[in-house]
Amino acid sequence: MKQPLASLAALTLAYILSQFFRTSLAVIAPEISRDLDLTTQDLGFLSSVWFVAFAIMQIPVGIALDKYGIRRLVAPMVLVAAVGAILLALAPNLEVGILAQAVIGFGCAPVYMGTLVLLTRWYDPAQFASLASVVLALGSLGNLMGTAPLAWLSGLLGWRMALVVVAAVVALSALLVFLFVRDTRDGGPAPASGEHPLRALIGTFQVARNPDLWPLIPMALIGYGVMITVRGLWGGPYLADIFQLDAVERGNVLLLMSLGMIGGPLLYAWIERRTDRRKLPILLGSCITLAALATLTLAQNLVVATLALVLIGCFGSVFNMVMAQGRRFFRPHEMGRGLTLLNGACFGGAALLQAVTGQVAAGVAAPVWTPVFLSLAGLLALAMAFLAFSRDRRLSELR
Repeated sequence: MKQPLASLAALTLAYILSQFFRTSLAVIAPEISRDLDLTTQDLGFLSSVWFVAFAIMQIPVGIALDKYGIRRLVAPMVLVAAVGAILLALAPNLEVGILAQAVIGFGCAPVYMGTLVLLTRWYDPAQFASLASVVLALGSLGNLMGTAPLAWLSGLLGWRMALVVVAAVVALSALLVFLFVRDTRDGGPAPASGEHPLRALIGTFQVARNPDLWPLIPMALIGYGVMITVRGLWGGPYLADIFQLDAVERGNVLLLMSLGMIGGPLLYAWIERRTDRRKLPILLGSCITLAALATLTLAQNLVVATLALVLIGCFGSVFNMVMAQGRRFFRPHEMGRGLTLLNGACFGGAALLQAVTGQVAAGVAAPVWTPVFLSLAGLLALAMAFLAFSRDRRLSELR
């Protein structure tokens, strides 16, 4: 297999597994809550820990990608994620579960950013959003793995042994990254940066000072977080509570939502490629997401609720468009830290939304879903208001 295809294939497999971890708790949440004796607030916090760890790592990851390259960073970190999965499988209580989620989040942190840096090195800027969207869509296969297949495997082996099986696959993907990923087209190592880490950290904050990024940051914090909070945390408990679905039935519904999460990035990429616009598609898609969230607060029919979840999965998948819009403001030597800065905002926001909605759910009487979904809708509307003032650079401005 020739470069860059082999490198992209190995990184994409690792990214699929990273996607699995960020959403898998939704399907087995009732079983984990039972075995670890978790409250609703505990469950929200446990799910958010992965995103907190992932977000914290983004600035160090950006510096390390620029300094050491992709292969030397991603392969050992993916192996760390495999260790975290085994730890979660063995967790006897909430505290060990939190540690395991943190280890998995740390290990997954460089995977997608490493892939994006690879794309910026090897492809024209006009292709970036489309290629990133394809990788994002393929990565969403991990969301599919975390639905009906995980429910089936958990029913067969129990959720603990199911995670052990996943850990073995993750370890294999780390080996494939080590064997096949190359940082340059000629197969050589990435040009090493001699920049001192402290100077690189200062450079990251200088990237953050770019005023063109500021109106985009609220959507980075909230847009992706809304979709992943529904899919990765509350979707399963909502379906179990309102429609009394078992694990396999919940997995089947969330499978459909995950299919929407595959179609959404491809749809956005198609629009971006033909219009060279990102801001307007994000705003229009977010309007549809708002309507779907409102529908979930009223739905008494499983078909209607399923359709709303699919729409959230599809049109709430604004991650790639936010990254593509922000990417237009970074100079070549800022790509690693600039992209990881935005990525950190996306995942930090996801952690915040999961923790906040856990608090909302803990503070109201059952059923909790109207305040949970309306709080997500309100935050998304706020992010849209800021995004309306953002700048959407066209390709003609880059030449």
